[in-house]
Amino acid sequence: MFCDSHLHIAECENFIPAHFCCSCAHSKKEFFIQEEIALKSSGKVLCAFGLHPQKPLLENADFLETLLTQKRIIALGETGFDFFTPELKSCIVQQKKAFEVCLELATEHKVPLVVHDRKALDLVFFYSAGLKKCASVVFHSFAFTARDAASILNHGINAYFSFGKPLLNGNKKSIGCVKELPLEKILLETDAPYQTLKGEEKTSPLQIKQIYEKACEVRGMNMETLENCMFKNFFTAFGVSNLNSL
Repeated sequence: MFCDSHLHIAECENFIPAHFCCSCAHSKKEFFIQEEIALKSSGKVLCAFGLHPQKPLLENADFLETLLTQKRIIALGETGFDFFTPELKSCIVQQKKAFEVCLELATEHKVPLVVHDRKALDLVFFYSAGLKKCASVVFHSFAFTARDAASILNHGINAYFSFGKPLLNGNKKSIGCVKELPLEKILLETDAPYQTLKGEEKTSPLQIKQIYEKACEVRGMNMETLENCMFKNFFTAFGVSNLNSL
């Protein structure tokens, strides 16, 4: 049984969940599709909603708070920072405002926070005091080094680090993290339908199997042991103590 810590199920055409996953939505339309799929998934899909740094839509803050109050989401995200292009970096003020709203709500409602961070690791440390108050912080597609991850943990943040298809592309940072970080702090994901490799039009959630196979190779462990560890990490990170509570 695989666990996919991050995908966008509303964007995956005709996908019927066959494994556990956390799906993030960033618009009302996406969320309603996601929620409908989740209700039919026998508890396999955990719903999240956030103010994404690439589209920090503060007008969705009230909707987000309503979802939290009604307990229709189990995590808040994606949120965070993305300075990958000059255009994105120019939106730093809006990104900070959106992140601060999400951080406050995640703390208030005691839900995990899913963080998207590209080229803005310094801001993780800037907000470390607030992140320490979160139930957990899942760093989606962590793009930094094992040393950086260790520093985040040393700041007292209950962090989990998720890795996906960059492992299949030979990304040295991702491979180094999966090899060196404590196993109980690692998660695996597809980010489907995004994060494609060269020549691919989209990523399938079913490719989570390839990511698990690569992680087994990197860690030098068998699939059954890895599956059991990832299953435990997934439910611990997202605050679900047992399947009956879904």
